[in-house]
Amino acid sequence: MRQVMRFRVVRKEKDVSHIPARLSRYTALHPASAVATRHFDFRRSDDAWTINGRPFSSSEVMARPRLGTVERWRFTSDFHHPVHLHLAHFQVLSRGGRAPEPTDAGWKDTVDVRPYEVVDVLVRFRGYRGRYMLHCHNLEHEDMAMMASFQVV
Repeated sequence: MRQVMRFRVVRKEKDVSHIPARLSRYTALHPASAVATRHFDFRRSDDAWTINGRPFSSSEVMARPRLGTVERWRFTSDFHHPVHLHLAHFQVLSRGGRAPEPTDAGWKDTVDVRPYEVVDVLVRFRGYRGRYMLHCHNLEHEDMAMMASFQVV
């Protein structure tokens, strides 16, 4: 085995760190704030992992949300897919029409979509215009290009 790095503590220091009383502020998005609803179906189709029945194409854009808006995105699947969005953070609105689970609380960039489950999220697009990806975070599915582009305009 090769030695990569060694840490040598040469003096004592006082720990002045502290945990703040409030870690962050959270404001829930309201479903009525969504300006559009989009559906993304993650499944195996014709020996390929697809989104909305399409294999990944670098020239195709599946959604064009406007900067500064909120959209409702519905994720469905035939298999376990942890769905990850680049740039856009979201809040889980429901699972199978029911309230989200306690682990769904807060801002997310990845949501666990279980086999044959429907997950609705409210996605907030702020920060930068540009082209971004959504994809399944299962390594095998990523390697097989289970991804799509969205363009924030």
